[in-house]
Amino acid sequence: MRLTRLWIVAIALATSMLACRMPGKSIESNYKNVDQFNFDVAMGPKNYHIEGYLTRSAENGRLPGLLVLNGGEGNVERCVKMSQDIAAMGIQVACVNIPGYGKSSGPSRFVGQPSVVASRRALDILAARADVDSTRLAVWGLGHGAVAAGLLMDYDSRPRALILESGLYDPLTLWPDAPLRTKLSILREVWPSKRILKERSVIANLPPKLGCSVLIMHGERDNRVPVGQAVKLADALRVRGAKVSTRYFPQASHDLGKRVEPELRAFLRDNLLDTNRAAAS
Repeated sequence: MRLTRLWIVAIALATSMLACRMPGKSIESNYKNVDQFNFDVAMGPKNYHIEGYLTRSAENGRLPGLLVLNGGEGNVERCVKMSQDIAAMGIQVACVNIPGYGKSSGPSRFVGQPSVVASRRALDILAARADVDSTRLAVWGLGHGAVAAGLLMDYDSRPRALILESGLYDPLTLWPDAPLRTKLSILREVWPSKRILKERSVIANLPPKLGCSVLIMHGERDNRVPVGQAVKLADALRVRGAKVSTRYFPQASHDLGKRVEPELRAFLRDNLLDTNRAAAS
């Protein structure tokens, strides 16, 4: 009897170990309208593999495209789940992890040049799709992804709408008084020389004029990136002619989570979908 019990325990343990080793379902297998959006980019001798997924709208024709850049806050799995509601609006949604996050190659290097190159390549691929209208593109960046989206805005005029969430937009001026947590986070990735910080500053690299619409969202209790960074960027964008909307959440910290979704959908309706209806009429 004791031997039988030992065999039962051994079989149960072996089964549980095998179950732990079995790979889980891939993200796209959980949705009928989601495909892989992986690609590779080269920076000199280095190659970066970028993880992404595309959520297809059920509507026909060439639709607006939204590129979501995840960098710490959020991830492609959460993005794909959220993208179902946006796709239902008639928008194709590509969720991408910038270098150093999720299954994308790294290191991040504090949103260095590989992140900008990867973001532009993702926009190229999205814009080239037969079911995407390349004149109606938007980019949404979260955390470090917001920095990548902001730097993309500095060098690429294709996005007509941008959503920037919880980003650090001027590290050059913030560094002396930055929270310790922020300083340690930067030091883990790069040496914060003046040149390095300026290269990664959205504000320092803004073009003289901008014709895009921008929604900036930030938590007023963010203990990693002060809300003043968002306020400063909004002022700099307005001076350059951008149409800027802001939403500062009084009780929110760094990761804004689902609370941003109503603001996001309203902004996309106003700046991508209504423009399309006006053009068609």
